[in-house]
Amino acid sequence: MLPNFKRIIGFPSANTILIILTMFSFITLSCKNKQDILDEESMTNVANSFSEYYFNFRLTEAKRFCTPESAKWLIYMASNISQEDIEILKNQERGASSETISVELQSDTTGTAVCRVENFLKIDTLGRTGVMTDEASYRLNMVKRNGQWLVRMEGLPQNEKQNRD
Repeated sequence: MLPNFKRIIGFPSANTILIILTMFSFITLSCKNKQDILDEESMTNVANSFSEYYFNFRLTEAKRFCTPESAKWLIYMASNISQEDIEILKNQERGASSETISVELQSDTTGTAVCRVENFLKIDTLGRTGVMTDEASYRLNMVKRNGQWLVRMEGLPQNEKQNRD
């Protein structure tokens, strides 16, 4: 009696249900992915700009890409640049370069970016002269405020290898 009941009220087959669910999933995921892609592109651009300025000690420009509460860390960094550090920087043929190698969204307003930085002066905050560094990776915390992604500093950026030890 049950098979006849299914035919009378028009229950879809299992294959039809599967096709409908698959199509719904694709539609839902494609909408979400468009916003995620835009967020990831924006995060990448902000992380690239911040890193280029920060690791070339153009801290006033780097501030444009940070949350307001991050400014204290930029001031702290500036206060640790010695005359010897400046001399080392003057003797470099080229400045630091940076590339964002990955971004990850934790939510629609938080994420992280990992940047690979090359040829930069690693400043020592203990009063020692900085050292030129060939390459290192840094993780930047990102937040979205008023529709714009910004770097949120809770300290000076730390080399990824140091974080894993």
